[in-house]
Amino acid sequence: MTEQQEYTVRTKYPDAELRDYARCTVADVTLTGSAERVGNRAFGPLVRYISAKDLAMTAPVLQAEASAENQWTVSFVLPGGKSVADYPLPDDAQVTLREIPEHLAMAAQWTGRWTYSSVEQHTRLLRQSIAAAGLREVGAPVWARYDPPWKPWFLRRNEVLIEVATDAPGTD
Repeated sequence: MTEQQEYTVRTKYPDAELRDYARCTVADVTLTGSAERVGNRAFGPLVRYISAKDLAMTAPVLQAEASAENQWTVSFVLPGGKSVADYPLPDDAQVTLREIPEHLAMAAQWTGRWTYSSVEQHTRLLRQSIAAAGLREVGAPVWARYDPPWKPWFLRRNEVLIEVATDAPGTD
């Protein structure tokens, strides 16, 4: 089974889960273009990095809007839960390593094809769930794809994640 980004479910809601995510390291590629095309284009440099450095493929593949318009960062979660210094440096300048600290996030899951319109729809619903739970968004939406492209589309696991705070001291 493919190693997955580590998290524990804190609370289950009707349409979402509140999760505690462990610290992890990711390999990133940031490109300009449509959300759908960038995901495909970034995959090559990321696969070359993990292949050349003999690192296992993990799940999910993360994608988030970068700071500039039409710029997206696609990330592979690296195996083992180590820090950036524990991984070999990328040979390709497009690939950078970054550590994501432990955090609290709300997650909404669905199955099916990954399209930007479905991500937008599930992001809207997740934001409603966050507000209904009395949480506050502290991060941008991140889209997570768990399955390889050869898995039948109707079985593919997709998620949208948003980092949140509870606003209660010591609870986030």
